[in-house]
Amino acid sequence: MTTTTTSTPFLVGLDVDGTGAHPAAAAASGLPAAELVSATRLARTVRHAENAGVTFATFADALLPAVNGSPSAARLDAVTRAAFVSRTTTAIGLVPQVPTTYPEPFHVATQLASLDIAAAGRGGWLAAVTRTPQAADAYGREPVADLAAEARDVVQVVRDLWDSWEDDAVIRDVATGRYVDRDRLHHVDFVGGSFSVKGPLITPRPPQGQLVVLAAAGDVAPSVRDEPLVDVALVGGPDVASVRAAARAATGHEPHGAARAVVDLEVVLDAGGRSAAARLAELDAAAPAGARTDWGTGALRYAGDATGLAALLAELAVSDDVAGVRLLPAVLDTDLPALAAVVLPALRAARLTAAPRSGATLREALGLPRPANRYDTRTRAALPAAAHA
Repeated sequence: MTTTTTSTPFLVGLDVDGTGAHPAAAAASGLPAAELVSATRLARTVRHAENAGVTFATFADALLPAVNGSPSAARLDAVTRAAFVSRTTTAIGLVPQVPTTYPEPFHVATQLASLDIAAAGRGGWLAAVTRTPQAADAYGREPVADLAAEARDVVQVVRDLWDSWEDDAVIRDVATGRYVDRDRLHHVDFVGGSFSVKGPLITPRPPQGQLVVLAAAGDVAPSVRDEPLVDVALVGGPDVASVRAAARAATGHEPHGAARAVVDLEVVLDAGGRSAAARLAELDAAAPAGARTDWGTGALRYAGDATGLAALLAELAVSDDVAGVRLLPAVLDTDLPALAAVVLPALRAARLTAAPRSGATLREALGLPRPANRYDTRTRAALPAAAHA
């Protein structure tokens, strides 16, 4: 394995939804239905990932089940799960998936700001587009015609709302009985294609100023008003050359591209005396009727032993275009132990990655600056012009 040193370590994210990313993961785990939403199991899994040196964990979510009646459809709200484990962890970033389609943007901004406060600056947002027409009925909304425009508007107004409180708006002046300086609160007065928001938010500015925003490449416009909307673009592809090209496309138009590109990587490892190929064939055969056995992600896929996966990650790590990976284990209880015991230690030994530091924010772990508040004229006037974008 090639050894290298970079200013920002190679990022390793992990999706910790349910029992794993494969549609048959719940059946393969043999867990009773109640264990699929067990808080104890969730906390144990995320602590295992943190102790292994994973940079951030993502929590998948969807209002409607992928397959009706499937045990794998059981889940709790992603923000709730992330907030819960914020009190049982100290270093790992926590990134719930929250749709840009149909939920009220004001509520999204409030929930995520509260998560960042609870997690002491380790919060992120996986901004996802909902393409299922039935979701509109579930929300009691008319179907959104232009999903891309809606995603752009929602991410923009959520970012505006996070800035609607300046950093020093909370004064807690006991002598005068004032909690906030009203001159440091701002109306965002946003009017989009299907909604309007006045603001300000009902929670103070998050510890990170702006939570880290992740999105699948192409789902959300990378910028608006020459200001970034997406910090981390998730890319996929059938092979290494394809994901490198996708990463280059996602970040190649700075300041209008994403700051980082992370490769989504489905993982099936040799485990329990069985080959990855045999495990995958069994999982595909056990998938619920109607489920996509390609997992529907468009991600790069690796099936093999843990040493080979470490070599693949090392190959990706030396690319200037790829900042990291988000691992999507087929079955968490089977694949995570091998990732923790073999893959991540090998990357650390090669000085390609580093465990997140307790007390650091997710922005710091990703090598991203804390953004200035767009409404604070005092701070912005003191910054160079390039920092305003």
